[in-house]
This record gives sequence, C-alpha cells and structure tokens, in this order.
Amino acid sequence: MTTRLTDVLLFVTDLERVAGFYASALGFVREASADAGFVTMRADGGAALALHQVPAEVAAEIDLQAPARWREDTACKLCFAVDDLAAAREAVLAGGGQARAPWAWAGADYCDCADIEGNPIQLVVRPA
Repeated sequence: MTTRLTDVLLFVTDLERVAGFYASALGFVREASADAGFVTMRADGGAALALHQVPAEVAAEIDLQAPARWREDTACKLCFAVDDLAAAREAVLAGGGQARAPWAWAGADYCDCADIEGNPIQLVVRPA
C-alpha cells in the first residue's frame, strides 16, 4: 500500500482573510471551488492547504484578538520549507501574521510564526 498526504485542512473563521494571508505571505495560489465555504490553496512545490470556513455559530464562539492569540495549545503545526528565511519571515509579518526570532538546529534555520488566526506555522531552510 502506498500512502501520500494530499492536503492539510485548516478550519478558519474568516476564509477570505486566511486565503489572502497564505497567498501573500507564502505564495499559495487559490484554486477554483464550487463551495463558497471551502478553498484549496496550492504552493509552487505542490503542497495543498485546504481552508474550510467554520459555521457562523462556531466562529462566534472563537475569540480572535488582534493580533490573534498564538494557539500553542494545538496538536498541529504547519511547516513550510522556504528558500530565504528572512524574506519569508518578513512576508508573514507583512501579511498580518506573527513571528518569533529565528533559530538554528542541526544545520537548519527555523522561524516559528503564527498566521492571522493564531495557527502555528514554522518556516525552515534546510541545508542542500
């Protein structure tokens, strides 16, 4: 049996804002969708990020602050390989996300960030 991860699905309170963030900050391209509450975003490298709008009654219960509370209590972090860590970090900040100071481990450079809804993301540049 061959298994391949096809998408990562992220539940969001504001589909358009989050789609705009991933497009501007990380270069994801929006694909057409027949469902107004669902969109797939695709990166140049082929990775797909599916965004799903939570129902209004659920969104009303989520306390999003500005800037968004960093969701460190989640069991998931989206990790993105980038070519230029400093430029990607600045793009996250320019898109309304948050970023901590870069750090290094085992020959790779990392930066922990959060998207505009506080979902944790990580940028990484690994040695060739």
